[in-house]
Amino acid sequence: MSTKKINKEIINNKINGIKNEILASRQKQLFISYVLFALVLIIMLIIFLSYFKNFGEITLRNNNKDIFSIKDLTINNLKYGDREKDVIKELGKAKSEKKERIDNYDYKILSYDGLTVYLKEYYNDYKLSKVEITSKKYYISRKIRVGKKITNVFKKFRVDNKKGAYIYGNYTNNSLYENEIDGNIYYGVRSNKNILFINRDARVDNLPTNIAKLNIEYKKGVIRKITWSYDIK
Repeated sequence: MSTKKINKEIINNKINGIKNEILASRQKQLFISYVLFALVLIIMLIIFLSYFKNFGEITLRNNNKDIFSIKDLTINNLKYGDREKDVIKELGKAKSEKKERIDNYDYKILSYDGLTVYLKEYYNDYKLSKVEITSKKYYISRKIRVGKKITNVFKKFRVDNKKGAYIYGNYTNNSLYENEIDGNIYYGVRSNKNILFINRDARVDNLPTNIAKLNIEYKKGVIRKITWSYDIK
């Protein structure tokens, strides 16, 4: 066999080898692309399904955290009962203000971007009694704010029941306005739209009782609105 023919065969073998390597590399890249595409689809499916998860039915993990109480009625550096001047000092001048009569009491209602504040008349002053929050700018006790995952709320308050609507409590919602119950009523109840925390004061000498409320609304697993109040419907 001539040297020229041998060299040609060597060259052809090298060319075929290179072609095979290129083909194998392309197949490997194609396989990797398929795997990555499948992973992206799986992740998208998980995210999609999480949007429609019913957080009112998911199984929770029990804990011994504090139940909701009046001390949880805070917003930034303010708390329930703070006077009007302290509210203005913390939040600044409201974009708008109006007065309203509710349950025989005068209220000043201050409006900010993503926040509405209710100030209840208190002798010659007004005190903080209710807030409605839709902005991420503000936070309440336990570092809860709009935009956070609703599952974080379950980790910050007492959980006695892994399943069912009531997270914890000594009574149900049906008992809240029963005059026969003189003691403190408290519970946390969840649905596919919100988590509601209630703490009603114990009754003294058959006098009307006050109720602390914290309502956290969510959509697609994310907190959209926070409302708390005391001594106001």
